[in-house]
Amino acid sequence: MKKFFYHIGVCSVVLAAAACTALPVQAADTPDLTVSIEQKEISITDLKKANYEVPVFVKLEQNVNLNAIEFGINADSRCRFDVVTRNEYSLLYGEMLGIEMSCASVPSTDNFAWLTWASTNIYYQENSNILMLLVKIPESAKADDVYEIHYLTQSPANEAKKHVWYNFGTKTDYVQSGNVLWNDGYIKITEATGGDDEILLGDANLDGTVNILDAIVVNRTVLGKEALEEAQKQAADMNGNDIIDSTDSLMIMKKIVGITE
Repeated sequence: MKKFFYHIGVCSVVLAAAACTALPVQAADTPDLTVSIEQKEISITDLKKANYEVPVFVKLEQNVNLNAIEFGINADSRCRFDVVTRNEYSLLYGEMLGIEMSCASVPSTDNFAWLTWASTNIYYQENSNILMLLVKIPESAKADDVYEIHYLTQSPANEAKKHVWYNFGTKTDYVQSGNVLWNDGYIKITEATGGDDEILLGDANLDGTVNILDAIVVNRTVLGKEALEEAQKQAADMNGNDIIDSTDSLMIMKKIVGITE
């Protein structure tokens, strides 16, 4: 699990002053701010192909020119997640998220993260992804399972930490004015696609997961100590060159430890 450290810069005092003393109620009328956690459906087939990791975005749909943001994320206790913020996302995908949030609490047994951002600059983009959650779904997942992801108005670890949506320029606290609307997210698992013959790349022993046992099977094949069935060959041929060799074993190992090329 990556470690993310709390960093709020020179605006920490302002943030503390901006925090409200009561939990907000979602606005009944058209809100000034709408924050949405992505709601996703993924087939059990695609979930296996993705090594049970699902990216989920948190989006700021409406924006009233913000300088300070603070809120939390809580995921279903059956799964775990990493927070991928702007710099990490750029390294992984070569693109940028809206702003550089900081993660104050690493997901743990409580499975939550507290995020914050403060700047002298105004953030004004709408329909902008502001962070990504890389959610690890349990390998026991099956069709129709639903894993909920909730927006937090208060940190489970510190009752003094309340969510903040603030504009320094107008001195407007959108939490206190009740003009913040949030939509919780979820990951729903759907039926397998492609039938029972669907091949999970890297799953050389066809047990439904990719792990060290698959690399061992490939190594034994390379050494002539084991013969693969056709379905196993398709799963073991990581680079698609129709040859099972040590390169495939190495690629399986990289997949296991999360190294992408």
